[in-house]
Amino acid sequence: WNRWWTAHRDMQGYLVWGSDAQNQPVNADDSSVGTLQGAKYESGIDNGPPFDGAYYNPATHKMEFADVGLISLHVADSKALAEIADILGKQKDAQLLRESAKKYQSSLATLWDAKAGIFLSKDLHTGKSCERLSPTNFYPLLAGAATPEQADEMVRKHLLNPNEFWGERVLPTIARNDPAFKDQDYWRGRIWGPMNYLVYEGLLNYETPTVVRARRELAEKSMKLFLHEWTEKGHVHENYSAIGDDSDNVRSSDAFYHWGALLGLIEYDELTRPGAASAER
Repeated sequence: WNRWWTAHRDMQGYLVWGSDAQNQPVNADDSSVGTLQGAKYESGIDNGPPFDGAYYNPATHKMEFADVGLISLHVADSKALAEIADILGKQKDAQLLRESAKKYQSSLATLWDAKAGIFLSKDLHTGKSCERLSPTNFYPLLAGAATPEQADEMVRKHLLNPNEFWGERVLPTIARNDPAFKDQDYWRGRIWGPMNYLVYEGLLNYETPTVVRARRELAEKSMKLFLHEWTEKGHVHENYSAIGDDSDNVRSSDAFYHWGALLGLIEYDELTRPGAASAER
């Protein structure tokens, strides 16, 4: 699975999403295969604003969009699999995995925007950076691809910025100052447990005072968000409102969906990790 990405979704040394129309068996009920929407579905972020207007090449089956989130996840995956390969004594596999992680981490480094102070995805069709920010822009922390200085700057300028991601209810799937935030529809401004959890895991890789503060507060805010709906209605939502207390205000949020519980797991992990007992809270 790890190698499939490099074989089928590499473009100009970056990883991109795609949709292969020729794959069998064909699902007659799915008209998205081999289209831009199919590539968005492959990402799992079905209507994510950063993909608005992206170009899908029907000849290559690829969305020509170097996605910071995808590349970061692949680097993190490769590093983790290399550790497993070491334990299993599969030295050749471990070497190949580390080489792949190094290659794509180098590609990821080219997406750092010094002016913006964050890694930006790149439209490979136009050559322009995508300035629309999502929690996936913080996934380089999960991959350990950001320097401590970059991590601190990303968190200070963007994660803790109330005009973008911070507030009582965190983390919205698109920055608060993005026009799509007001949609509050699925991946357009709602809050998803998996994104909060992956950003939290990334913050664990760094120990600057700013990052430590953000990590602790993210855990507390995620738990508070989870408990409000749970204690009042017994709901564990697929996604949560980023603007109000009632997460039942849209139809596109299952009220009994397992991964919403990740919001509570973040706080559990923060309180039970080694050294947590001596940490100031």
